[in-house]
Amino acid sequence: MFQSILAKLSGSQSSENCWQLIEQGANVIDVRSPEEFAQGHLPQAINVPLARLDHWLGNQKDKQQAFVLYCGAGIRAQKGCDILRANGFECAINGGSLKDLLCCQPNQPKALL
Repeated sequence: MFQSILAKLSGSQSSENCWQLIEQGANVIDVRSPEEFAQGHLPQAINVPLARLDHWLGNQKDKQQAFVLYCGAGIRAQKGCDILRANGFECAINGGSLKDLLCCQPNQPKALL
């Protein structure tokens, strides 16, 4: 329940909408620490910790690419979306928490991967 409240405060999108974007080719970015990432993540996600996101963006050329960001509760993902938008990447979506995305993952078991 606490994570759901945090996700609402952070402006995350519904998990169903995020999965539609992912299925349409959006890049999935886990902005948690490498240690958190190692404990479980979406299989299609890349780990770009929030503190390194600015540097990582320097290598990204396609500002029209869609991104779905997630973290532990949605707050770091929102900060990541703000960083992307400030750098001209307009299609940055806060996917909220890993737990919320896993709960709504289409055609997959509900356990951490």
